[in-house]
Amino acid sequence: MLDWVESLRSLFTNEIDCYKRLLELEGKKRASIHSADGKSLESFVKESYHIMVEASELERIRMKTIEDVYEKEKFTKDESSITLTSFLNQMDRESNFKLKTFALELKKVVADLKDAIITNEKLLKTRKEFLQTTVDSLQELSREKVYTSHKQPTRRGQGQKGAIILNATA
Repeated sequence: MLDWVESLRSLFTNEIDCYKRLLELEGKKRASIHSADGKSLESFVKESYHIMVEASELERIRMKTIEDVYEKEKFTKDESSITLTSFLNQMDRESNFKLKTFALELKKVVADLKDAIITNEKLLKTRKEFLQTTVDSLQELSREKVYTSHKQPTRRGQGQKGAIILNATA
C-alpha cells in the first residue's frame, strides 16, 4: 500500500474521531439547554471550541497531504480548488476503495454534526424567546395599576414594598 494512502487513512480516522467527539458534545449541550444549566453549557461550548480547532488543523493537514499527492502522482486538477470527491475519483481502484469508506464516514459524521448544531441553535433561540416573553410579561404586569386600601390607584412598585419574610423563631 502506498504510504500516502496510509497517511490519509490515519488523518481520516483522527478527523472522524474529532467530529464524533463534537457530535457527542452537541448532545450534551442539548441536555444542558433542556435543563437550563448554563454553567455546563458554557463548559461544553469551550470544550467544543478546542476540539473544533483540532479538527480544523487536521482538515488543513489532510488537504495539504492531498495537494502533495496531486503533485507526486501527477493527478490532473479540474478545478481551482481540490475537492475530496474529485481526489477520490482520480485514484487507482484499490486506493479509492481503502479511502472511500473513511471519506463517506467523515461526510456522514459532519452532516450529523451539522444537523445537531442547527437543532441546538433552534433550541437556544426558542429558549431565549420564551425567556424574553416571560420578562416582557412580568414588566407589563409591574406597570399595571393596583388599588390600595386608600382606594387610590397606584402603579405597582411606586409606594409598595415587597413582602419580607422574617424568621419568627429568632
